[in-house]
Amino acid sequence: MHNTVRTEVSTTLDSIFHWDYDIQFPMLDRLYENAKRDQWNATTQLDWNKPIEREVLDMTQMPMFQTELYRSLSAEKKEELARKFAAWRLSQFLHGEQGALMVCGQLVDAVPDLDSKMCAAAQVMDEARHVEVFRKYIQKLDKIYPIDPTLARLLTGIMEQDRWESKYVGMQLIAEGLAIAAFRFMQHESKDQLMKDMLEYVIKDESRHVGFGVLALRDGIKKLSGKERIELEDFCFTACDMMVTKVEDGVARDGFLSGMSVFGEVGISPSDLEEEMKRNPAWAQAEADMDKKFNSFLFVDTIVPNLKHLGLMNERTEPRYRDLGVLEMYAG
Repeated sequence: MHNTVRTEVSTTLDSIFHWDYDIQFPMLDRLYENAKRDQWNATTQLDWNKPIEREVLDMTQMPMFQTELYRSLSAEKKEELARKFAAWRLSQFLHGEQGALMVCGQLVDAVPDLDSKMCAAAQVMDEARHVEVFRKYIQKLDKIYPIDPTLARLLTGIMEQDRWESKYVGMQLIAEGLAIAAFRFMQHESKDQLMKDMLEYVIKDESRHVGFGVLALRDGIKKLSGKERIELEDFCFTACDMMVTKVEDGVARDGFLSGMSVFGEVGISPSDLEEEMKRNPAWAQAEADMDKKFNSFLFVDTIVPNLKHLGLMNERTEPRYRDLGVLEMYAG
């Protein structure tokens, strides 16, 4: 069930008790120790009294912000648009973190070994803290925007999986891998120190989560039957395909259109944007080209190497990823 404030997702997932309390996976146990060591208190370790910079993001590199339509805005409206655009982006991070919180709760229940249960339990606390900091920052900045439909489909798809291996792939490898790259990108282009500090803490946690997923899957994938492995490989590609910005007729769709909705709040309507595209086709193409590069950037740092390491990107599936355009910058 879905309405404006909540979504209910029906799932079928076995709960597994594990009665052997010996440490079976020392590397996972080490990650659990790291998780305990690296806990941080968002209330006391971030300076929430610090005002957010008026120019929160550097918008000058984005093609849309080099058009006459953008240049026609007053300085005040440009500042307002940057804050709203940042709030929209951060809102998607917030929704993703809530999804991770829920999936990790499922993993505590469903993973077969105790070492993975304990790592998942530690991650639940991490994800709750991430929800806390993104919510607090966005409300200080502007307002929380609705979830992008593509992200909603991915999170729902992961929640509905009936195998723990698929949940690991969808959340730990793909969603968390994309998050790390997106957080680094936003940290680099932000002019606000509070945002930079917040993202630095979150990135450190997320890197550990990806490591946790790789270690758990390395053993789990070996135990799959041939049919189960193919199904996992296919789900892995489907999840990646969902998160790649699609370009149609030289224009990026999905997340692009959802993000551009903030322009309406500063007096630029969808019809204004459409007219700008017609008047300035070079802008639309530049936007599409940037999205292609950004897609590749998001995938090459952590996702592609990990999928190759685990054998989920292989001779059978790699051509699909190449057609998707996420391997263009990969040199491994």
